[in-house]
Amino acid sequence: MESNRVDSRLVGAVTAYLEVAAAGKIKPTVFPVHDEAVIGRDLQGSLAADRYICIPEPTVSRRHARIRRRDEAYFVEDLHSFNGTFVAGERLSPGCWHPLCDGDEVAVSSVQMVFHSLVVPAHQSAPSVIAKTLDATRYTSLDSMPVISAGDLPATLRKLHAMAQVGMALGAVTDRATLVEKIMNFIFDLFPLAERAFIFLNENGEREPMPAAARRRDGSIDKPEQIRISRTIIDQVLQRKQSILSVDTLSDRHFGSQESIISQAIRSVMCVPLLLEGEILGLIQVDTSSDPHAFNEQDLEMLTGVCAEAAVALKNFLLYSDIERLLDGFVRASVQAIEERDPVTAGHSFRVAGYAENLAQAVDRADSSHLRHIEFSREQLREIRYAALLHDFGKVGVREHVLRKEKKLHHADMRLLEQRFHHARACLEREAYRRLSETHAREELSIAAFRHQLGLIEAQLGDEYARLDRFLAAIRRANEPAISDTEVPPELREVLHYTYRGSNGEAVPLIDNFEFSTLCVTKGCLTAEERRQIESHVADSYSFLILIPWTRDLSGVPAIAHGHHEKLDGSGYPMGLKGDQICVQTRILTICDIYDALTAADRPYKKALPRAAALDLMEAECRVGQLDPALFRVFVEAGVGGLHE
Repeated sequence: MESNRVDSRLVGAVTAYLEVAAAGKIKPTVFPVHDEAVIGRDLQGSLAADRYICIPEPTVSRRHARIRRRDEAYFVEDLHSFNGTFVAGERLSPGCWHPLCDGDEVAVSSVQMVFHSLVVPAHQSAPSVIAKTLDATRYTSLDSMPVISAGDLPATLRKLHAMAQVGMALGAVTDRATLVEKIMNFIFDLFPLAERAFIFLNENGEREPMPAAARRRDGSIDKPEQIRISRTIIDQVLQRKQSILSVDTLSDRHFGSQESIISQAIRSVMCVPLLLEGEILGLIQVDTSSDPHAFNEQDLEMLTGVCAEAAVALKNFLLYSDIERLLDGFVRASVQAIEERDPVTAGHSFRVAGYAENLAQAVDRADSSHLRHIEFSREQLREIRYAALLHDFGKVGVREHVLRKEKKLHHADMRLLEQRFHHARACLEREAYRRLSETHAREELSIAAFRHQLGLIEAQLGDEYARLDRFLAAIRRANEPAISDTEVPPELREVLHYTYRGSNGEAVPLIDNFEFSTLCVTKGCLTAEERRQIESHVADSYSFLILIPWTRDLSGVPAIAHGHHEKLDGSGYPMGLKGDQICVQTRILTICDIYDALTAADRPYKKALPRAAALDLMEAECRVGQLDPALFRVFVEAGVGGLHE
């Protein structure tokens, strides 16, 4: 029998219940009634557990009776039971539906029950427990409240002061945690007899408010998911948009049997909707278990006004959150679009943003003397994240063949160079055999002499072919980009001075000066002009970012992103800033950008460096004064970027 008692988790879903009186071995019990329930002796495997009311008495039939809800009314039907079903002492005819009213006495055989409906039809009055209701739609702010009586002057002044603080304080809140904290504090200031306060909010498209916070006067916090609250009061608050004051709750027959009331011994309660322009954003309940008359009508009016102010603040927060999500989505979509231009580097900006935020948090916790003074607020962390996400946005203006360049020579240029080598071989061969033909025609060589001359020519051609192969191999080696500065291969200069006779007898070089200078790039794969184009993305990013009307909290995004290629010794670009001219946020971004560029997955123009090798290179830059050594030390020690994996 105990297993069928109303679970606290079901209270919010129950619309009616049967109160079973004690009889024999049966203890006083409350059964929830949903849209339909069958009453019987044994559990039915074909019915869900919450659709079957089990009364294990021999005089009760296996399927004795059934209760069903239609619109706002409930009906009971006898299922041809052996001992009958009675309402108000009258036996029901089997198969006929009999309407049930709140408080009806129902007997299943000899077991007595009382039916309670938690649905309040429009034509019925509210339960007697509700001492006062207010139309919450009339209260748009604290200004619309009636004047408070000055009977107790000190208490009145204290409440007036607290109410004045409500409007000023809640209007400046931009995050929900702070909003909830302030509301709770105001409630306990305004209502000295309040012992608990609950806040329910509509979230994520939920049809009904869900528990968001629960606080006791002593400061202890209840877990929202464990909140047990009267569904009758909540339903009236939500459906009728009314503020409700309930006094001496335990003595009312509508609530005296509910576990949510009994277990918490609630004696007096106020429940008020968070209402704005007809939209219910949630509700606030304040209650006490010590005084059945702890709250009065004046308190209800005051809480309704507070909730009106809180609803405005909550709506502002929701709108602010929507704008935040919109901006975040736009930023991420923009970064995704830019990175898709170069699939090889896709994910770079997102990784750098993650590294930068983690490093900033680690710096915030660091106790180093160099960093102890640095603290980042939630807004500053968000500012760093956006700057990191958008630091390469200017690459949208870089031509794709430069952006995606893999070798020092573009693919088409290398193919043209290789074809020139084939042409050189053909020209050398044509020229050699032409000379042999002219010699034979002039000297009328014998067969033996002709063969001798042919052998000499083929040997000379073999040497030249080998020389060309060596040149081409040198070019291919030189065409590979280098991570650090390298020497120009001496073979390249030999190639530069090599010529062959073209079809018209003119001297043709194997490589021209542009190709030679490109192959002589000592670091990376970009020429000076191409590097200028790539480096221009920093200025282009800044030009784009300053066009965005950033809020005050994010106003530093353009400047932080603008300096991510600056170095502390002034060797960076685009402005050549030095030392303190570069802010801490930018120094953080620079370290994270370099680390990801070095360790990212293999790319056609470079191999990924092992983490240890990347850190060695970065440490070398710290030693020569290009990177901030204190920030780099935190980067390593905190394991930013998975360094401790």
